[in-house]
Amino acid sequence: MEIKIGRKDDLIAREVDEEHALKTQKRVIFSPAEHWDSHVMRIFTLEEGGQTFRHQHEWPHWVFVLEGEGAVITEEKSYPLGRGSYVFVPPELRHNFENTGEEKFEFMCIVPAEGDSF
Repeated sequence: MEIKIGRKDDLIAREVDEEHALKTQKRVIFSPAEHWDSHVMRIFTLEEGGQTFRHQHEWPHWVFVLEGEGAVITEEKSYPLGRGSYVFVPPELRHNFENTGEEKFEFMCIVPAEGDSF
């Protein structure tokens, strides 16, 4: 196996469908097809006004904010996020992410392989 080195801007940015998000793109860094059998590391970019829709699932998320201003929203509270913030979203917690700033909001998100369905 060889080392893999790349740049975020060289990854294919796919628009997330309107069933799952608004004004949101996803890039996959590592996955079962790319050097990580059990998990998927993605970068989400939410444009101004962008958001993921409220959802819940059986797996956790591990999130690290790369740039911009946003929030993770649960049934109880909205938690502000900015560059350098990290979040652990436990399984079965209803949540969504949204861009609360005027620039793009970008974060890295890791889920088990079964969690990358869109």
